[in-house]
Amino acid sequence: MELWKNRLYNSFKSYVEYVASNLKEESLMRKDSNKSLHIAHIDQSSRLRSIIEIMETSKEFNNLVSNFVIAFRRDPKKSNKGRYLIQNFFRRSKLYLTMFEAKPVDVDDLFKKLCLAFDDRRVKVTSLHLIEEVDFHDKFIDFRTFKIQKYSKTQLDELVDNKINHIFYPYAELDTANLCHYWFIVEESCEEKQKEHLFGIEIDESWEDFSRAPRAFPDRVLQILTLFDWDFDWERKGIKKTDDKESGWLPFSIPVSFRIIDDIFESPHYHKRGEEIGEAPNFYIHLDKDDLEKLKNIVDKAQNFLENVKECKWRFVDIALGYLSKAFFMEGLDQLLWHITVLEALLGERENIKDSLKKRVSYILGKTNEKKDAIQKEIGELYDFRCDLVHGNIKLYDFGYDLVPGNISMPKVFQGHLRKARIFARKSLIWFLSFLSIIHMEMRKKGIPINNYPGRKDLLILLDSEKSSLGRMKLLLEDLPADFPHIKIWDD
Repeated sequence: MELWKNRLYNSFKSYVEYVASNLKEESLMRKDSNKSLHIAHIDQSSRLRSIIEIMETSKEFNNLVSNFVIAFRRDPKKSNKGRYLIQNFFRRSKLYLTMFEAKPVDVDDLFKKLCLAFDDRRVKVTSLHLIEEVDFHDKFIDFRTFKIQKYSKTQLDELVDNKINHIFYPYAELDTANLCHYWFIVEESCEEKQKEHLFGIEIDESWEDFSRAPRAFPDRVLQILTLFDWDFDWERKGIKKTDDKESGWLPFSIPVSFRIIDDIFESPHYHKRGEEIGEAPNFYIHLDKDDLEKLKNIVDKAQNFLENVKECKWRFVDIALGYLSKAFFMEGLDQLLWHITVLEALLGERENIKDSLKKRVSYILGKTNEKKDAIQKEIGELYDFRCDLVHGNIKLYDFGYDLVPGNISMPKVFQGHLRKARIFARKSLIWFLSFLSIIHMEMRKKGIPINNYPGRKDLLILLDSEKSSLGRMKLLLEDLPADFPHIKIWDD
């Protein structure tokens, strides 16, 4: 083993010296060209990339790759993956760039890092979602499991390794001069990387896993954030409440998302840019200090609840949260469909679904009979729109005006209806989260196992019961025989 280690080290050192020699020669040529009177300009990054690409076809590099492949007991003729890994190592470790800038290099330390990278290891993953339309009071907001942060250009350049990307991975380079004006949702995690096998990919999933159609929801952080009352400033603060049919609501958007994987063996991910970002940000939502406290409060409570009830029978809440976030990032009538789906996941029945939604939503959100009647009317109207849309009776472009001459019977959906659907869905879900948090707290005090908590059906029975009868039901339940409904009857 010691013999192979020396052989690997010698081939590694030989290639580093070869690189140093070539880059030193290039450096001298650059100095001479600066003294000349030539006007032609050559981009130094392109020049360096060309030089490195040539050196990575050299016998020194090929010998290094072959030695590593053989050391890991693989066929040197099948060394493509080994070449790819070592190539990325030299580029992402900044060895080429360091030598190109005539800075010292610790060969022993780099060799050690290369050998360790072939073993089991953990790599850091940073996911970023750019938030458009929103201006935050603070540049950094810590939500425990994630952050919302505004970076400087220098911070973004360092985070994504933009200098290295510009030279070797131009597809991953970011316009940090523009992106530094926005806030990002930042999630950090670690991934376990197994020992590299240098070629071949082992797939653990079965064909059944590949065949399944997954339920596609935004990630958990985005789900939790959609619980907040995102809207125009005057609406959120109650300065100007618009209840007319023409007034919609305002979500934030995520035009850019990307992942940064701190794996020295892997190429950076292609950064999908999504929509074009304007030259200057437009902020329509401004969260001041008080708004941030409200946001932190709802995020903190939602995080704690979801972490504490993972094994519970309340999967329906998780599904409803996914539907709410899906609706949040939809446009037009698709919002209506998914917001009604949130209500169905929480409060619906297979039969008489419209009536059950009307009654239950009005019960949990309406504090007076007058308010309950108004909610029932609005829920009924929204559900009728939903049914007409599903059955093709509403044009996707029809928002309150008739584009089809003579079609006077076509239902018209206004922006205000989308606002109402969002309000009912969001507030109903928050009601459930709040109520179930209370139940969880009481059950935990009594030492009741989490798998014995009441399920969705039990909760709906409770909602359908008249409040006046609940007290009598409580007395009755306390005196039920242990084996109920199996009791000793008179003719036994």
